[in-house]
Amino acid sequence: MLGIRKKHITRFLLLLGIVRWYNLALIAASQYLLFWLTFSDHQLGRVFYDVKLHCIVAASSFSVAAAFIINAFYDVDKDLVNKPKQVVIGKLLGESSLLNLYVVLNFFAVGFAMMASIRVMVFFLCYTVFCWFHSHKLQKMPVIREISASMLTMIPLIAIWFHFGHWHWGMFYYMGSLAILLFTREVVKDMAGHKGNLIFGYQTVVVVAGVKTTRWGLVAMNTGFFVMYWALNWIQVVDPVLPNWHPDYYLIISGVSLFTAFWVSWSIFFIRDDSKIVVMDTFLKLGIVIHLLSIVTQ
Repeated sequence: MLGIRKKHITRFLLLLGIVRWYNLALIAASQYLLFWLTFSDHQLGRVFYDVKLHCIVAASSFSVAAAFIINAFYDVDKDLVNKPKQVVIGKLLGESSLLNLYVVLNFFAVGFAMMASIRVMVFFLCYTVFCWFHSHKLQKMPVIREISASMLTMIPLIAIWFHFGHWHWGMFYYMGSLAILLFTREVVKDMAGHKGNLIFGYQTVVVVAGVKTTRWGLVAMNTGFFVMYWALNWIQVVDPVLPNWHPDYYLIISGVSLFTAFWVSWSIFFIRDDSKIVVMDTFLKLGIVIHLLSIVTQ
């Protein structure tokens, strides 16, 4: 009996690694913080007692966990080179078990979404299909692959805005700079995993364009966005064009995130030691965490 219990605990811990529990926790925390600070008038009671909010967070957690599983299933070949430890964990859990769990997690995601509203249910149905389509088809298309991967991370946050909020220019800055930071990290991840992608024929930006061209492209893109950011701020100060909005938290965190992407791009441009690219990827991950959790300072 003790041996069986230990086996189940081990499998559960391995499963947490596959679904990247730390990412799920970060997304859930970001959603609760976003609701608390933006849509509840800073009333903690509304966070605790809003059933629809909890349903949306649960739906997000289940659907993102399912997305990680199906992504690992389709990426098993290249992960043998880039992430052999993760592949070993997947083999220990069993492919059939993981695919069954993928279906169950999506079922729970749609179920919780339906408890929030029919509109939210349709939103998450589309999200689960998009996750599968990304792993099955979009992974093989350069640029589109990196854009869709960035969107997968953003959509759970958009779900909160979709149900509770309304559009404003602060959201444009917040989501736009997050998208650029996420896209930059996807390209940097492609550079770090270039060997596996090349061996198994994954058509990433780096494989198609080459490492040198990708370095130039990252520098040009993030320098351009950083200059545009300051140009928009200058225009807003001299001759405001954004109605009923003024510089605030969203502007500051967007500047920090855009600068992070800008700095990492130029650092990678001058780096010739591929092992240092992993360090740059860590900086980008830290930047994403700061961007998501910094809303607590709003």
